[in-house]
Amino acid sequence: MTKDIYDIAIIGAGVVGVSIFNDLARCGVRVVLLEKELDVSTGTTKANSGIIHAGFDAEPGTLKAKLNVAGNAMFPEICKRLHVPLNKCGAYVVGASEDAVDALILKAKKNGVAGVKKLGRKELLTLLPSITENIKYGLFAENSYIIEPYFYTICLAEEAVINGGDLFLGYIAKKITKKAEYFVISDGKKDVCAKCIINSAGSQYNNVAKMLKAEQYKIEYRRGEYYVLDHSEKDIVTSTIFPLPDKMGKGVLVTPTVSGNILVGPTSYVSEDDTKTTDFGLNDIRQKVSNMLTNVNLGKTIRVFSGIRSVIGHDFVIERSKKVPGVINIAGICSPGLSSAPAISRYVMQLLGVQYKPMANCKRIKPYTRLSDMSNSAKNKLIAENSDYGKIVCKCEGITVGEIKDAINRPIRPITMDGIKRRIRPGMGRCQGGFCNDKVAMLIAKENGIRLEDVVKEKSGGRYIVGNVSSKGVR
Repeated sequence: MTKDIYDIAIIGAGVVGVSIFNDLARCGVRVVLLEKELDVSTGTTKANSGIIHAGFDAEPGTLKAKLNVAGNAMFPEICKRLHVPLNKCGAYVVGASEDAVDALILKAKKNGVAGVKKLGRKELLTLLPSITENIKYGLFAENSYIIEPYFYTICLAEEAVINGGDLFLGYIAKKITKKAEYFVISDGKKDVCAKCIINSAGSQYNNVAKMLKAEQYKIEYRRGEYYVLDHSEKDIVTSTIFPLPDKMGKGVLVTPTVSGNILVGPTSYVSEDDTKTTDFGLNDIRQKVSNMLTNVNLGKTIRVFSGIRSVIGHDFVIERSKKVPGVINIAGICSPGLSSAPAISRYVMQLLGVQYKPMANCKRIKPYTRLSDMSNSAKNKLIAENSDYGKIVCKCEGITVGEIKDAINRPIRPITMDGIKRRIRPGMGRCQGGFCNDKVAMLIAKENGIRLEDVVKEKSGGRYIVGNVSSKGVR
């Protein structure tokens, strides 16, 4: 019976849960990750700005400040190991108040953030000629990065799986029972036993805490809406541009992405736990960005989206449960949650009493095949070896049949349309999948041995094809 009991079960496969999963698996701990959706990184992690913050904004003395700075320093090594693109583009914070800029620089000093410089308007105009007339002061933070948060999380999860971690997707925990020496988690079909449970369920934290009879918190949900601009706009900024922050967050920013798009947003409204976009929110972004930069053309938008942040007071909640021994509570992981994730993992390992010491024989994942990163000679060689790499599926992003097949046949096999999109980007270009979605769906069905009618966009029940298109059925 003992061999069927995991040392640790993690509930929630966002970037924080997966970071812990990865570290524990590579250290030889018997760990399982449970996720209610059909893929990892489907919640808050997939819908944020993708910025690894330097750490100058967090309130000194908080977990946010400590873990942001520590996490920022860890990303280069982790991304190199995982073959994940990471761009050190730096970040500017600009506004009219010199006192507010000085306050941020003082925070940066207290938080131990290096590479932060104050700038006057003359210097700013040289570096950012598109700033508006009301911008008088700013700072530049050298150690700010951009990343694809969902792709990073997927690669972390893949590495954990090949190093012995178990991942159960589509696992909706319905009941948790405390036995003498372990917990039993049940979805009504399969029981998972573990000596310790980490509740990293994000916006669903309280639902899991209730089943555990652990601490529950008043969670404030804040919806953040974004515009995504076409590749044609990729040169309007080469660094992240923030306004001076306010009590609701870091404000409406403009940032490049590692894939060549520009993100504009987010809003920050107290909301229900839903990811709708609104005319009010999108118009608010339009107004606020026009107060900061003159060259942002929202007419080049190819997509709008939103994400939900879970806020509990002014800091993260990362603690041993005082009510239920063997439970670790992780809640309120809003910004800078992505930036802090690697350090949150190490902090949790300390709470667990587990030393971070990766196994000597740790395996590494293979890099994803990306023809867009290859020279013409390398592309031609690959196509000569396998003609699938010469068959374009997504014209906007230049994604081929070979790349999609490779992405499906990885340690974690994506079975959804959005799962493929987050891995190698078909459907993320100008037409947003209008010309490639059918081909992607057929490849998912064929490679996974399922019916085309059973391919889903993202969630269970959300089928891509919902009915017959001819009297002879779906073809």
